[in-house]
Amino acid sequence: MSVLGVVPARGGSKRLVGKNIRPLGGVPLIGWSLRAARESRELTRTIVSTDDPAIAETARALGGEAPFLRPRELAQDDTTSLAVLQHALDWFEKAEKALPDLVVLLQPTSPLRAPEEIDATVRLVRDAGADSAQTVLLDETHPTHRFKLDGDRLAPLFPDMQKGGRHDAPKIYRPSGSVYAMRPAVLRSGRIAGADHRGLVCPPETSVDIDTELDFQMAECLLARRA
Repeated sequence: MSVLGVVPARGGSKRLVGKNIRPLGGVPLIGWSLRAARESRELTRTIVSTDDPAIAETARALGGEAPFLRPRELAQDDTTSLAVLQHALDWFEKAEKALPDLVVLLQPTSPLRAPEEIDATVRLVRDAGADSAQTVLLDETHPTHRFKLDGDRLAPLFPDMQKGGRHDAPKIYRPSGSVYAMRPAVLRSGRIAGADHRGLVCPPETSVDIDTELDFQMAECLLARRA
């Protein structure tokens, strides 16, 4: 199979300025996704989609491929992952005169993902004949045990579902943000998740999604424990 990995990394991060090339464990953040992509057995090609020349140069210095600069209109705060993937797919089709069998989204803000998680997500789509798949994480903070505030008075968010204990509640899962795999037809239909959408449950230690300074520090600590 032809499996295209796409690492989207725009230069306009506001909460953590320059985060995509900020050093994490001595390696620019984007480098961890490129490393996992290289160690994956299922990805046949991986490209970086960025609007920023500095990010593109960093990716190339790390052995990655940044074959184009994304248009400015696709590098805004409200630009969706779908739009970025559709642009990368269009570029690939024009460059290769063919479509890949699968497209895999690897967000650089998930630096602790294991290569095996990439491969397992790809296989969920390929082996089951599914439309798409993504990595998920068990949600330990179950919504049936959350509250809303009326002044300083707590009220259950789901009062009809709070009769049982925490262990009686059904398990629910949330996106880890680490790996998404989908068929090109799904992207062309305007979605990332198709009708037959599968999930790979991953552990918390590989599922850190960096959005804040605290997330960055947590990733540093987990990397230090691996050393």
